[in-house]
Amino acid sequence: MNKILTTICILTAAICFAACEGEDSLQPSHADTNPFSVDDNANDEESLLRKNFFSRNGSYLLYNDTLNDGERLDIGYVMTASQNNNVYIYEYLKTIEEKSLAADFVEQYLLPHLGKRLRPFAFLLVKNINHFIYQDGLLLTPYDGTENPSFVVGVRATAISMSAITEMDDSEKKDYSKVLIIDIMTNIISHQTTDTFNQFTSYGKNYYGIWMDGWIETEEEGMPLQNAKGFIAPHQDEWGTFWSAYPTVEEDVKAFINLAMNSSLEEVEQKYTDYPDIISKYKLMKKLINELGYIE
Repeated sequence: MNKILTTICILTAAICFAACEGEDSLQPSHADTNPFSVDDNANDEESLLRKNFFSRNGSYLLYNDTLNDGERLDIGYVMTASQNNNVYIYEYLKTIEEKSLAADFVEQYLLPHLGKRLRPFAFLLVKNINHFIYQDGLLLTPYDGTENPSFVVGVRATAISMSAITEMDDSEKKDYSKVLIIDIMTNIISHQTTDTFNQFTSYGKNYYGIWMDGWIETEEEGMPLQNAKGFIAPHQDEWGTFWSAYPTVEEDVKAFINLAMNSSLEEVEQKYTDYPDIISKYKLMKKLINELGYIE
């Protein structure tokens, strides 16, 4: 136990030192270099794998969260967040065979469905992802007690744990990749400023993140109230599902991406015939993901 606490304290101190060092610097170091890229002169197997991946796909490939300039990649960084207390610590892939298979998964199951505008800036492929909450100078396990994530989608990169994939068959990999694609697209689409996206959010802009009057326990009671405002899913957080709360923008976007990817217009019109706003939002999301380059 003491060893664990000591390790946590060391990690916390390192995080605090890195944050202070970043705040004190008026000019970022290595500003003239790209910390995600591979040295042009590097010719080892991993470097060649990473360079060829970027050349083919336009996204950077990482196997380590320490970038070329010594900076630690903050995978949880979100442009619109006022603060970010998520900390991810990684177990790395060790052999070139493991790294090559990981890259093959991304190229075979993810990238064929993502046009260039939907592709993450970088992929961080690791063995396992360990999630902590940084609070009051300590690294804590998440309050909800959930298992470590199999992937994390951030603005700067998408991290994927390959241990969750190695035992999957082809069908399971396809299903898993669809979940991952939805999260990648949610992250990108939620930061759009296009007319199509603004039209989509205009339906719920007065209700996003708002609680209803009264407490609603069940989906049977809550879903019609959500549907009446143009929503198809309620708010959720680490404490559970709240039918009394309207979703956030990101939750609304994710729900409609899922609907657009898995339902035809005829199915949506039949299911939501009494809710024309939902049908309109479905059409807008379908248009939006196609505009951005989603490939079925």
